[in-house]
Amino acid sequence: MSAQKYEFVVIIPDQADANTRRIGVRQAHLENVRKLFAEGILSSGGAYLDGPIVEGETPSFRGSVVTIIAESKEQVIEIMKSDPYTTAEVWDWEKAQIFNFACAVRQAKP
Repeated sequence: MSAQKYEFVVIIPDQADANTRRIGVRQAHLENVRKLFAEGILSSGGAYLDGPIVEGETPSFRGSVVTIIAESKEQVIEIMKSDPYTTAEVWDWEKAQIFNFACAVRQAKP
């Protein structure tokens, strides 16, 4: 019998000077995201920004919000710490927040 899994929401800001590093490892990060999504570990995720995305301009990234299916908060941390945004020191782990999450409704992105 497999262990019980739960959904967690992770809110993790970028370090103040991380925008160049974020852009530099973004492809590797997105490859990891696609893998985790395909494995059923990541249920949603994205960046939060200072303002709306404007075509032709680099978005002003502030951090990330993801929902992860895992057995424990410790497992969530292990998953997140293996991401290129952690290894490239994009995310500010001192300000990270991880909560158990009970999604009431969910709709696909239009």
